[in-house]
Amino acid sequence: MAEPHKKKRNRSRHDPSRAQTAAQREEAKRRLREDRRTAALAEQKKQKRKTTLKRWGRYAVIGGAVTAVSLWVFRPTPEVEGVTIVAQANTGQIVPGATFDYGTATPTSGGYYKDGQACGIFDEEITAEQASTDVYYGAVVLWYQPELPAADLAALLQAAAGYDSHVVVSPQAGLESPIVATSWRRLMEYDSPDGVGEFLDTYRKRSPEVEACPNGA
Repeated sequence: MAEPHKKKRNRSRHDPSRAQTAAQREEAKRRLREDRRTAALAEQKKQKRKTTLKRWGRYAVIGGAVTAVSLWVFRPTPEVEGVTIVAQANTGQIVPGATFDYGTATPTSGGYYKDGQACGIFDEEITAEQASTDVYYGAVVLWYQPELPAADLAALLQAAAGYDSHVVVSPQAGLESPIVATSWRRLMEYDSPDGVGEFLDTYRKRSPEVEACPNGA
């Protein structure tokens, strides 16, 4: 015989257990929303950090490139310690064979010939015009006293022989120092050939225009 159907009892809206269940459900929803909001904020911060790092990375690359270029373009020009930097004389082309008043027998600027002069070792004194032309086109002129000791002259010639162009060696009567090295707007006096190589390395081919200076002597 079937049991009689039991009527399901409805819980009252004011049932404490029902209210507790609803409160737990709302709390779970609230926590879920909070977790999602926290995760979203964390992701935003992560993306912001990535963007900042990329931006600073680009700045670093650009800054490094600019610094490298600046160092290259604005790098200090090397100078030999103790060198005399001579004020530039009135510089311009002069016709072949013309003379020019340099105010010194060892010019470092001034009138120059259109065509470069021969470089090399000369037994006879070259002209001031030839020397000015040589330094204008990038040569170093090494002047020496005719009475320079043979050993010093040999050392001077040996130093000059280490370069295949843009070096001139010439005697010069009346020099106050045994050796005078000149280039474009640079002059250095020496008591011996020691140190001449540094002058050659520093100032050879350093001038307004560098043109061929074949050894013609």
